[in-house]
Amino acid sequence: MIAPPGPLSAGRLSGSAASGSAGDLTALFAEARRRRRRRRITAAAVSLAVAGSVVIGLTARGGHHNPAPRAAASSRPAAITKPDPRRFALPAAQVAWVDYNGALHVGDVATGTQHVVATAGSDAGGWFVAAAGHVYWPDFNTSKRIAAIRDYDLATGKIRYLARGESVFASADSRHVYIMRSGTRLIELRADGSGAPRRLTVPAGWQLSFPHPVGVADGGIVVNAHPRRENGPAPAIAIWYPRTGMLRIIGGDGDVMAAYTPRGAQFSLVAWSSGPCRNENCLLKITNTSTLATLAVRSPLGHGFTDPGVAFSPDGKQLAAFVRRASINSSWPNHSELALIDTRTGTLRVVRAAKFVTQEDAGWVLWLPGSQLLLAGALLYSYAVDAKTLAVRPFFFFFPGNEHDIMTTPDVNFSAVVIPGRDARQARRESR
Repeated sequence: MIAPPGPLSAGRLSGSAASGSAGDLTALFAEARRRRRRRRITAAAVSLAVAGSVVIGLTARGGHHNPAPRAAASSRPAAITKPDPRRFALPAAQVAWVDYNGALHVGDVATGTQHVVATAGSDAGGWFVAAAGHVYWPDFNTSKRIAAIRDYDLATGKIRYLARGESVFASADSRHVYIMRSGTRLIELRADGSGAPRRLTVPAGWQLSFPHPVGVADGGIVVNAHPRRENGPAPAIAIWYPRTGMLRIIGGDGDVMAAYTPRGAQFSLVAWSSGPCRNENCLLKITNTSTLATLAVRSPLGHGFTDPGVAFSPDGKQLAAFVRRASINSSWPNHSELALIDTRTGTLRVVRAAKFVTQEDAGWVLWLPGSQLLLAGALLYSYAVDAKTLAVRPFFFFFPGNEHDIMTTPDVNFSAVVIPGRDARQARRESR
């Protein structure tokens, strides 16, 4: 292994870096919240349009893909049937999610059974975190500017309120959780609820990656440089180590999408997109935080990757992502297909049978124990996928017939998270 270069001192950087103004940070979070609201509103509008129509998939011809056609009122809805368990079996994994009516579900993937275990509040989609037998999320069903962070104890079934914050995320070893109070301030808590909270401040000129901060090896946290200012750092992605105050730059301008840390390892793999590229065939990059070796992957469909919608397998050997089938356009529902990337070689395989409506450029992926099977979904349609054979089958806990819109059903959605085995068994007992 090539020895990594030494990290930068936060003290050295802060001496020359000018921090962003409070107004800029407020604008940043306001825009992120507006994007979430637009996603929900647009998703609801699109679901009404798609309910009576289905955009026909593109056919690959020599690697060229025409734009997806507009939704037509005369199109017939696709039939969605119950999965055939004979195709491939799913493990006895447990997943948790909050539906759009605020009910917290725990479901058994193998049997397709689920239970409502608590009332979790509303609008937790895409913000669930599981760590040390607890599930955390920001409850946006509030009139305040920032949400109350809620904590569900899988062992006792009790919910408690923690500090208010913009987001919540876990450390790479799941021993700590962090409540993001603002772009530059956060609170560190032990995931089991013990001990006193610790208040942290990001080095000047840097900010947390909003809305989904990421924790990596050795207690590191992903941060982004503010847009270039006089004497400030250029746009970049770095790892900040709160216990030492050190910063380690891992890439240029871009957004971190996912991270993977082997158990007990002192490095992580970080997946990130290079620069703002919503309508281009942007690269997806995978960087080792220790060696800084970076693998660049380009979509074979020519339109880049959705964001969010990226997840590493439990062994870190594969990265699941959504490849866009056309440039994002407000004139038609945006479509994507699931792709599996070898994190050692960059080889990409498109799972052609797994097609999604990724309105607002968003999907979700859950790898199940064993590193071969995964669940994936978006606004419409959810699938179970065998990453080895690329076999695909529809996956739902509820079967409403020809239409399946996560906005109008209590089914698994963007908030879904896999519960570790021991915690899953406890949750199953509590839900009975």
